[in-house]
Amino acid sequence: MRKNIKLLAIMFAFTMQSVTMWSATTSMYPVSLTYRQGPLLGNNPKPSKAPAHFCIPISVVLDEESQQLLVTALADGEFTYYIYNESDEIVSQGVLICSNNGCYSINLGFFSFGTYYIAVTYNEHTYGGTFDMYE
Repeated sequence: MRKNIKLLAIMFAFTMQSVTMWSATTSMYPVSLTYRQGPLLGNNPKPSKAPAHFCIPISVVLDEESQQLLVTALADGEFTYYIYNESDEIVSQGVLICSNNGCYSINLGFFSFGTYYIAVTYNEHTYGGTFDMYE
């Protein structure tokens, strides 16, 4: 009986700790970036090879509480980013000069509510993803 009570107490403590950690991170959402292939050139009717798989060298997380995009670079280099609104107008752009595992932020404090698209260029490859700004 004592063993069951101890186990129950440990499970309860673990559950409360997990709920606390989960609630502390609910304002942060990952922005899924995917590789964007450029337009096909030359109207070539021949079959072509499948595009190469490119590793996405950054991770992007939306922090709604601080109204920032948190960027973690997984490689050294220069990352150019463009953020588009729902009307495909550029609302923000810039260059992040990153070092391996460096963390950077993009301020979104002046953005109105809506859906946005971020495009990041690195070594002539473009990666993009959408995120939503809420109240």
